[in-house]
Amino acid sequence: MQPNEAAAIDGNTDLSTCMVANGGAKVYGITLTGSPGIYDYVVNVDAQGPSGFGSGSMYLAFTDQSGDTYSLSIYSSSRSVHTVRYNSQQPAIVKMWWSDYSFDV
Repeated sequence: MQPNEAAAIDGNTDLSTCMVANGGAKVYGITLTGSPGIYDYVVNVDAQGPSGFGSGSMYLAFTDQSGDTYSLSIYSSSRSVHTVRYNSQQPAIVKMWWSDYSFDV
């Protein structure tokens, strides 16, 4: 996934049927954009965490072309946009994984 692109699985950018975790947690969409300020890039994750007492979190991680990995924990069961900001000379995201699942992009 290059800057200013959305993640897609099998050509579909609606990720809510495949990026799921315990307690109804799911990711609806992921985009990578440029970001003014201290960090040059931001991964935006439209998602909701698991619901129910003690349901924990949904964990996501992203690896860029340089091999650096960035992580995110989503614990709120309310749908919202979560962000990961980073700097990189090779910012394209080449791998994403969540909970026990992974795939190359």
